[in-house]
Amino acid sequence: MSKWTARPSRYGAFDVFASGNNEADSIISPELLETAARAVGQDVQVPVFDTDSVSIGSTRSATIVDSENTGQLYTVSFTTYAWGFTIIPALFMNNEHSMQADFNRKFTKYLNKFAEVLDTSCLSALNTSKNQVFGDDLDYTITANTVAATLAQQDDVIGDLKIMQKANDFYGPYHLVGNPGVERRLTKLAEHGLYNDVNRSMQYMGYDVHFTNGLANAANKIATGYLVNSGSVGQLYRHEREALLGRTTSDGHQWGIGSLPMLNIPVDTYFYEGVGDYNAIAGAASADMTRAYKEHYGFAIEVANVVAYNDDLAANSNPIIKFDIANA
Repeated sequence: MSKWTARPSRYGAFDVFASGNNEADSIISPELLETAARAVGQDVQVPVFDTDSVSIGSTRSATIVDSENTGQLYTVSFTTYAWGFTIIPALFMNNEHSMQADFNRKFTKYLNKFAEVLDTSCLSALNTSKNQVFGDDLDYTITANTVAATLAQQDDVIGDLKIMQKANDFYGPYHLVGNPGVERRLTKLAEHGLYNDVNRSMQYMGYDVHFTNGLANAANKIATGYLVNSGSVGQLYRHEREALLGRTTSDGHQWGIGSLPMLNIPVDTYFYEGVGDYNAIAGAASADMTRAYKEHYGFAIEVANVVAYNDDLAANSNPIIKFDIANA
């Protein structure tokens, strides 16, 4: 009966980054994923090429000049996430809740929170890497590197975004990440689909759509989102040493690597047993528990949100376009 008191949300930005690892043109190769997983204690660096400007001549020459590439080492930045909880099995001898129900509840509330935190970090990465250079902005105003659609343009902007991407030589497929305002707009467009008064289906066809409740509208806006060219984002995960080794100590401390449900990403696990005075943990129900057994469950993982390399955002187009729709 309490299922709605620990319900998950929608994490569309995280979906885009996590699914990016599995795309045919992913920027995350299996070799890079494996290297990052075992790179604890050291930097993960990826060789990349800078954007070059070349020219085509108009005369033949007996001498061919050099045209060397300029490369860099892109250093991946990881963030550590960790959480945990405890279980006192004897407490459930006089508890209406079962031990398994208590474990499930504790696990779920942290899983939901971790998903929210990851989604927020992915939204931040999209915002940091949003495109600043438009080959053709059509008839839209670009404000703070965001395609700012008026209310009158709300029926057109969703479809026009892919035209702007193509004007920047990004030809899809595309991921559309949007908040509830974008979902509302897509629903309205669907009402004008095939066999209806005006066929608006072309406005959103060809998009892999992801919704998030973590993307707030700015003042005087009713919808906000991003259009991301496929093969532009991904995630890397780095594990701690003892988890990689699958260590178990003589006094019962255990490390391992598991997979988080719902998110389907790896996580380091840590478990140990303890004994202590827990008589105050549940009032009268635990008053006699002055020396009781306790189980400790820990989880951690280092995550890097990776975006395709761009050596100069101010000069070179990027495959992530941010947009919003005004309320007037």
